Amino acid sequence: MFFHNNNDLDEGLRRTAQAPEYSYVLAFSPQNLKLDGSFHALKITLTSGQKLNLQARRGYYAPKHFADANEQAKQEIEDEIFSQEELHNLPVKLRTQFFKASDNDAKLVVLAHVDVQRLRFRKIEGRNDNVLTCVSALFNRNGNLVQGMQKVVTMHWKDETLEHKLASGITLKTSFDVKPGSYLVRLVVRDEQGQLMSAENGSVEIR
Repeated sequence: MFFHNNNDLDEGLRRTAQAPEYSYVLAFSPQNLKLDGSFHALKITLTSGQKLNLQARRGYYAPKHFADANEQAKQEIEDEIFSQEELHNLPVKLRTQFFKASDNDAKLVVLAHVDVQRLRFRKIEGRNDNVLTCVSALFNRNGNLVQGMQKVVTMHWKDETLEHKLASGITLKTSFDVKPGSYLVRLVVRDEQGQLMSAENGSVEIR
């Protein structure tokens, strides 16, 4: 996306951060994978004559060992933080607010509202269990990471609590102390039971 001849930074950030109208993701699982850390080249080509943009890795390194569930979840979240694409596998809505304490200081608040109706819960000792991991990250106009913060919500709800949350959802709040400027907000939310993720983009201009 080439945004030029226009001083509307909000519109420029919105256009460059938004997902393409159509996108397709191709993935595969290697068979008989050897845990030796070796590099495997990949070659991806398009047989169609249509004008499509293709982004593909040149290859991948085989793991030296199978990662445990916590390591895998951590890596998935980190990969999504530095991606630009949005995911909508969980019902998450992103909102931002900011308050200027002075001409040189401001507080930026990132709000993530999660509709828990589509979350999976595991029944343990009469309670409904799941864990949400929410990571909020700020990038400057050059795409450099400024700050990042993680929150973990452990849900161990009684049936009546779950019934109430099904109607209202939950809101996770993260605050950042920032300087005036233009920021891209990246929000990634992952649940433990369903192993589903959502990734949302937002932009904010603090003057």
